[in-house]
Amino acid sequence: MTVSSRLWAGIGVAALIVSSCSSGGSDPAPLVTIALGDPLPDLTPAELASFERGKVLFEKRFRPSEGLGPFYNATSCASCHSTPVTGGSSQLYRNFYIAVAQSSTPQFAANLRGLPSPVVPAFGSGLHASAVFTLEGGRKVIPGDENGFPVATAQRNGIPVVGVGLFEFISDTTILANADPDDLDGDGISGRNNTDAGAVGRFGVKAQSNNIELFTRAPLQNQMGITSDPFLGSGGIVSASHAALLQATSDPNLPTMDQDGIADPEISLADLGDLIAFSRFLAPPQKKPFDAAAERGEDLFEAIGCVKCHIPSLDSSRGPVGAYTDILLHDMGPALADGISFGTPQSSGIDPNHTANEFRTQPLWGVSLFAPYLHDGRAATLDEAIRLHSGEAVMIRVAYENLTQSERDDLIAFLRKL
Repeated sequence: MTVSSRLWAGIGVAALIVSSCSSGGSDPAPLVTIALGDPLPDLTPAELASFERGKVLFEKRFRPSEGLGPFYNATSCASCHSTPVTGGSSQLYRNFYIAVAQSSTPQFAANLRGLPSPVVPAFGSGLHASAVFTLEGGRKVIPGDENGFPVATAQRNGIPVVGVGLFEFISDTTILANADPDDLDGDGISGRNNTDAGAVGRFGVKAQSNNIELFTRAPLQNQMGITSDPFLGSGGIVSASHAALLQATSDPNLPTMDQDGIADPEISLADLGDLIAFSRFLAPPQKKPFDAAAERGEDLFEAIGCVKCHIPSLDSSRGPVGAYTDILLHDMGPALADGISFGTPQSSGIDPNHTANEFRTQPLWGVSLFAPYLHDGRAATLDEAIRLHSGEAVMIRVAYENLTQSERDDLIAFLRKL
């Protein structure tokens, strides 16, 4: 079997590394130490070589002569995913803006004039089709309205990609089993899945991408202006036969293109496959050994209801994935809502048919390593991030605030061990 086919057919994730991420504080320490940023431990020599080549490409700083631009926010993938290791998150100065013009409701919003996606570039000038490439120019001024329609604007902080390749092995059935779009159990939490034109989403702040290829090709175009042809396109969609939606085009089987004078595609199929391999084969963070405080904090985490959304482990075809997420969308309250919708969420009788007020439950494995927190990095500490939870999480936040200081310290100690 070739490396490219293995990328899509699946990988034999070692039970050791997967179970070590989902184990509780009382479980024995894993026998094999996998450092953050390392590959999964059971790769074939060809897969490991692809991972290593992909890491070089992930860190590569592209130049205009190689296709960078005509619009861009960064010159490499690692620009926004390097804290504390390649494939991690980013500091606040790397935040980027997304903006859309809303015609009537969020799900019918349009990209700003001349831009290929909602991502607002920091560099480049002119309309997309006739941009004058420049290394200068600074961040564009985002208009308050466009053609009479209001413009919704939000910031994004880079999210870590370590371990996320395992999400492709979690079935639609497992994800949907935890959904409760109409809050039938009456606990105030109406988690629902998002879809990419029918394919269940797993990746991104709003679970707007179904698989790693889509999650890779979109930022290549939107953040760096690097065009690509599909690697497997709709053939790589997880657990669905529907066409998925790539932010820069309407069909995953179509190439992305731009008008910067460099022939498209600007990354070869082989290089794109290696870049996908890097993200897919990154091992998840390992838990640190629990002390008494962390064990008490784990009990509190469950007792006050955090596990209703941050489910400790989800079953997959390669074993349990201990990411502390349900991969579902939740309304986090008006203070965090960004007014921008991606994907088509599961139908609900109590939530709108857009995702402008919702976010995917962020995985908590390795969370202490990836500050700042929340979708825009507004929370500097874990305590602050918890206190900003509202909407569906308001009662859980109140329960956290009602803990004693010692109990809150224990809960944070638990999170720092994940």
